[in-house]
Amino acid sequence: MKIKVSEDELTSAIKKLIGIEIILDTVDEARKALGLILDKTEASKRGDYSGIKDIKISQKVEHTTTAVEYRNVYIIEFEVEDDSYLPMEIALIHELQRIFRQKIL
Repeated sequence: MKIKVSEDELTSAIKKLIGIEIILDTVDEARKALGLILDKTEASKRGDYSGIKDIKISQKVEHTTTAVEYRNVYIIEFEVEDDSYLPMEIALIHELQRIFRQKIL
């Protein structure tokens, strides 16, 4: 399954969970940031979390209204060993989306 996360959501989650402000310039930096976030999730502590075979990240530029206004988004794809890991994958996606949607106070 895939989820879409904006650059702002990723950097805000890092600030909230780790306490540092970062700038993401590359997919590799986004991968490192996601790794830090995943370490803080409850889903990563589950035994079936090892069923995640791979996590792929790609970057996309979205133009909201004009060619000048844009935002970077990351497409995060989770590949699991087989469909028996689907409940864990869904729980992880729910948790990540909750983390990414929370605003910093």
